[in-house]
Amino acid sequence: MKAHIVLAHPERHSFNGLLADTSKSRLDSAGWEVTFSDLYGMGFDPREASEHYTERSDEARFHAQTEQRFSADNDATPADVQAEIDKVLACDLLVVHFPLWWFGMPAIMKGWLDRVFVYGKMYRSAMRYDAGICAGKKMIACVTTGASANSCSFNGREADTRLLVWPLVFPFRYVGFDVLEPEVLHGIGGVAFTEGHDDGTSALDRFAQHWSEQIANVSARPVLPYNRDDEFDENLRLRQDAPAHSPFISHASNIPWPPATGEGDPT
Repeated sequence: MKAHIVLAHPERHSFNGLLADTSKSRLDSAGWEVTFSDLYGMGFDPREASEHYTERSDEARFHAQTEQRFSADNDATPADVQAEIDKVLACDLLVVHFPLWWFGMPAIMKGWLDRVFVYGKMYRSAMRYDAGICAGKKMIACVTTGASANSCSFNGREADTRLLVWPLVFPFRYVGFDVLEPEVLHGIGGVAFTEGHDDGTSALDRFAQHWSEQIANVSARPVLPYNRDDEFDENLRLRQDAPAHSPFISHASNIPWPPATGEGDPT
């Protein structure tokens, strides 16, 4: 079995770095063949841009999808991107580590998605979701927040982190992965985080041990439920007889603004 780990944190010796190292050591010890991408350490360029392409479909105007597809069709995908694609396609398990910054991924992690999930190679209209190129593979995101679990709860001041993470991992479902329930660790950082408790351990120690146990038992972790392709109608709307697994794809709008498409559209 092969695993690939992606780390997106500017400090290699950060807690995220420790978690990523824990992932590698536990998977190594369990007999997995592990590859590792430290995006900051690699100097991975998160910007999708014309200068990455030595051969262009259109030299006058840069359109990312067009050039990605052209490079895919002509075996000219940028070398740094192709190296990441090879690791993703070779793995059975993808593990992604990043902190939640401004309620989203660090730019380098989002840029990794923008560039590595290449149109024409990693997805196209007939190769998505159930028919994605990564169907049968699993992925898990381990995410840290600086805010406490209370403030990141459903009624917390910083909004429900579970809802924030859902769209962050959805791209992996888009290319076919079975997305495992994410692990979110709250309250990372600060003096209280590193201070020892009466038993001599710190919150850092406890979180690290918790994650070590989670990644060691990753094969038993629940998969996030998503609707199957056949649960949408010809208009790509959720069928009335299909289950709704999240507020993001449901039978009724959960957002009071603006009106849902087709409901009160201006004429």
